[in-house]
Amino acid sequence: MATVRLEHVEKVYEGGHIGVHDMTLDIMDHELIVLVGPSGCGKSTTLRMIAGLEEASSGSIMIDGRVVNDVPPKDRDIAMVFQNYALYPHLTVYENMAFGLRLRKLPKPEIDRMVKTTAEMLGIESLLDRKPKALSGGQRQRVALGRAIVRKPNVFLFDEPLSNLDTQLRVLMRTEISKLHQRLTTTMIYVTHDQTEAMTMGDRIVVMKDGYVLQVDTPLELYHHPRNKFVAGFIGSPAMNFLEGTFHKSGGLEFRDGGGIVLGVPAKHARRLVPHRAKDVILGIRPEDISIGTSRGKAKVRATVEVVEPMGNELYLYFTTREKGAQHVARVDASAKVRVGMVVDLVFDMTKAHFFDRTTEQAL
Repeated sequence: MATVRLEHVEKVYEGGHIGVHDMTLDIMDHELIVLVGPSGCGKSTTLRMIAGLEEASSGSIMIDGRVVNDVPPKDRDIAMVFQNYALYPHLTVYENMAFGLRLRKLPKPEIDRMVKTTAEMLGIESLLDRKPKALSGGQRQRVALGRAIVRKPNVFLFDEPLSNLDTQLRVLMRTEISKLHQRLTTTMIYVTHDQTEAMTMGDRIVVMKDGYVLQVDTPLELYHHPRNKFVAGFIGSPAMNFLEGTFHKSGGLEFRDGGGIVLGVPAKHARRLVPHRAKDVILGIRPEDISIGTSRGKAKVRATVEVVEPMGNELYLYFTTREKGAQHVARVDASAKVRVGMVVDLVFDMTKAHFFDRTTEQAL
């Protein structure tokens, strides 16, 4: 199949706005890599530059070792699946899937075999005579996938392909794409703003913000070892909680938020954090690392319950720690006896805490 390499790639628009800043990225053969970030972060622009639909302002784009900056999209041996499916409305499903093969002037029997084999793989063989307007959203998405797969490209590009589907269908289709990747062993580059899609699908994830790459890592590394506050807050649902404060040395190292919260810092963190005790810092803790109960150590916080969201086997507990304070969230067992307005003791598992410099927002 193919490797993809972006080397110091930038995209600068008229007026000087930089869509992508000095991006260097290696995508391995057979890898499914996901570009994720908020709207306007440059992820779709990056994908379109790889496809040849946008011109890179500087830098090199290589597919399988060949620089393709000046190569037309049709000659890059890539296939792209778009958000809006981009099917020809006047053609049947069969004709949509066969279109690219006919442009390549393949023999009719070979086209017929390739289209029907791909349709069977995707479970759309009964739809080949229909036109797009007679299909559901999920069926159209499968046709768009089929049109890409039938060409057997070196690289698949996906630009938010599931964003127009309902929640249940999105879950189904993302598992289908993951299974296709395992079956086809083709290099895939997938763009989404949905961190759940990124975490469940990607071999590695590229987190972007404002045109910059902030971290490239496996899903678990991003979750457990974010390099900065943005990545920590973007990856995970519900999002990580953040409290601003400072470190103090009082027997052991403590985090204090200035509003009465005092949390002991475990030895596993304290040794590396002591040099930062004069700095303003941000403590980050995930909702699942907060529980209702008692603590013998300095990890207990008195909180007022503001909202309770039942989620089946767990509760999302939104709470504040003081009047007019910021709202935070805990994920607790569904059996917890809590109600709105109740004052509870919450225990922070400080062995799972993250700390960031308040000025640079980089992990300490």
